[in-house]
Amino acid sequence: MFIRILRVILVAGAVTALLLFANPTTLVQAPSGLTVEQSVSAKDLQVTCSGSAIQAGGSNGTSISGFKRLGTTLVSSSYSGASGTKLNIFNKSGIQGFAVRQDFNQRLENLGSLTVVDSTGKAVQGSALLTANQIQSVLAPTMTGLVGAPCIRPQAEFWLVGGATDTGREALLVLSNPSRVDATVDLQIFTENGSSHSSGLTGISVPAGKTSLLPLSSFVLNAQSIAVHVQSHGGSITALIQQKTVRGIYPNGADYIYPSTEVSSESYFPGILVRGAIDSYKLRTSADKYSDVQQLLRVYVPGNIDAEISLQVLGTTADTFGNVITGTAAAGKVTDFDVTGLKDGDYFGILNSSVKVYSAMRIVRSKVGAGAYTDFTWLEAAQSFDSARYVAVPSAGISKLSIVNPANKPTVVNLKIGSATVNRTIAAGSAEVVSAPPGLSIGIIPNGTKVYANLTVDVNGRITNLPVLDDKNISGTVQVSVH
Repeated sequence: MFIRILRVILVAGAVTALLLFANPTTLVQAPSGLTVEQSVSAKDLQVTCSGSAIQAGGSNGTSISGFKRLGTTLVSSSYSGASGTKLNIFNKSGIQGFAVRQDFNQRLENLGSLTVVDSTGKAVQGSALLTANQIQSVLAPTMTGLVGAPCIRPQAEFWLVGGATDTGREALLVLSNPSRVDATVDLQIFTENGSSHSSGLTGISVPAGKTSLLPLSSFVLNAQSIAVHVQSHGGSITALIQQKTVRGIYPNGADYIYPSTEVSSESYFPGILVRGAIDSYKLRTSADKYSDVQQLLRVYVPGNIDAEISLQVLGTTADTFGNVITGTAAAGKVTDFDVTGLKDGDYFGILNSSVKVYSAMRIVRSKVGAGAYTDFTWLEAAQSFDSARYVAVPSAGISKLSIVNPANKPTVVNLKIGSATVNRTIAAGSAEVVSAPPGLSIGIIPNGTKVYANLTVDVNGRITNLPVLDDKNISGTVQVSVH
């Protein structure tokens, strides 16, 4: 026993002496290093199409949770064919680029993406490299109309201005996640009464590779004017609102509401192409259910300062007279302004506001008598650009490209169509409307002046519109510590 106690004392003494008198030892030493700048290529450009129109209520239209795809949508795309790249369409084998532009028109039912795989990392991204859109003429017992939208780059944030949930109006929020990472989405919804405080606006799941569908009436019932702010965490997503109208028991118009441009105090609206104005007037004055068969401006004012707004609607020819709409839009709310007095003709709009706002316009078309119908499209404020942009033209219907020159002097715009180049001179503060050949892309090449453009599509009198976008991922540099 004595020997064991002695051993313990000796070991404890040795450990104490080591701790007190031994030289300290550095176990980990971080060497000083250099910080270098490393170039990072942009990730491959991908644009995502939401797929065909959706019928809420399942196959028979009466289910409270079911949804059904209606046919297929026509996807039109244009690919530059840049050397060293290939185009993957809807996860099919790639189309190799050989320095010649290629235009495609294909059918799609569900969510699908187009991706340019760039092995060199040097291809200049934007619409000149890849652009795509989708349109669908829907003729179903519960929904009719021409619906169209751009295929867009997945992102983490969107604003959507348009739609309603009052009687006979259905607004379906379509959230698509083409990534391999699940996304969680938070919503802010604003109406003519201000911000919605409904439950369920946060933590909305959008699984990887899937689409989540949300009737906006679940959050804002009987809302006449809507703007939606979408924020995603995790995977990047795309967002659209599918809006339809039912008058009585008959479906009567539909379209997609695509993401808005940045908040602005000055916005331009190319492509206000009015047709059937007299028929719209007859319908509007015949019954209350047609009260919204009217051109309309919608404004959402962020912040807490009211906006004084002025919308000039100008004709593209000397014998086409427009109108001027003025008024006050309340802060934190969505305000609608009827745009009256427009006869058949081609117009563009200029919106000026005392504070920055989000804005959109609703354009309607109507026919009475045999084959009567009404249809509408939501026209978002256009993006300005002074470098080349391309837009894919659908192979179906009649398409017209509207280009606005906001400058105080004339400008020349070169239009690249197939192997041909057409020069168009646009007067100061004016617009040109150009017929677009079906199925061919158009390159819009400004000459030193910023312009605005939009493509309007007509299929059997029904209307939709497609914006001229320039989706791209950004390359850059990062700081790397080298040890």
